[in-house]
Amino acid sequence: MRPALALFPLALVFAGCGGVAPVATHGGPHRDFVSVRAIRSPSAHYDMDENPANLASAVVTHAFGQLPDYIDDAKFRLLPYEMFRSFQPGRSMLHTIRLATPRTSLILDTVVSSGLTGTEARLNARAYAVSVSIDRKVVPGVDRYWVYYRNNGPQICRIYFPGDLSSLNMAVHSLVLRPLLPGRHEIRVAIVRRSPGSAPARLTTRYVLDVLDRGPSKAERESAPEEDGPKPPSNTPLTFLNANTRRDR
Repeated sequence: MRPALALFPLALVFAGCGGVAPVATHGGPHRDFVSVRAIRSPSAHYDMDENPANLASAVVTHAFGQLPDYIDDAKFRLLPYEMFRSFQPGRSMLHTIRLATPRTSLILDTVVSSGLTGTEARLNARAYAVSVSIDRKVVPGVDRYWVYYRNNGPQICRIYFPGDLSSLNMAVHSLVLRPLLPGRHEIRVAIVRRSPGSAPARLTTRYVLDVLDRGPSKAERESAPEEDGPKPPSNTPLTFLNANTRRDR
C-alpha cells in the first residue's frame, strides 16, 4: 500500500418543508422512494462555500475532531462518522448512531476513498456499493452523489490539510439532506465492499435522529466557525480559515 493511502482506511468511513415522501414507480415490485426535493441536487450550481466538495470535506475534517458539529452559522450539521472502522470480508456489521438535532440541513458522508491521483481515487471508489434510505424510503440514483476533488484543489476554499495530505485526491460519497420534519427519523447507510479473492464485506450504519421542533439555537449558531478573516498559513492542519482566531478570543 502506498504511504499516502495508508492515511485513510478502506472506508473513512438532506424542500423547504423537509418532508420525505414516496414517489410512484412503474413496473416491478412497488418501492417507496425519497422525494428528490428532500436531498440537495448534486448538479445544481452553488457558491464557493457550499460547493459539494467543500461540504464533503467538512465531514472528513469533523471526523478528525477538527470541526464542531455545525458550520455556516448552523445552516449545516455535520453527521458523525467513525473514521477508523474497518470492513471484514465475509461479515456483516451494524453500527448505530443516536443524536438529537434542530431542524437544519444535514451533511452525510457514507464512504471516502483516496488516491495519489484522481484516477486512482476513482478506481478505489469502485470497490464500494452504497445504498441509503430515509425512514425506509430508498434514495434513488444514489451513485449521483459521488464527489471528486483534491484537498488543495480549486474546489476547497476553507479547509486546509498539512503535508502530503494536501495533494491527496479524494472520492467521497456525500449527501446534503434538507431539514427533516420534527420527530424521530432513521437514516440507514448500507455499504458493500468487494475485494479480489475475498468475500464481500458489509457494513450498515443507522443514524437514529430526534429532530427538534425548532431551528438552531443561538449557542449552536455561535459554535460554528467564523468564515470571514484572513487566510491562515498554508499548513494549518484540518481547520477552517480563522478557527484559530476564534479560539484566541
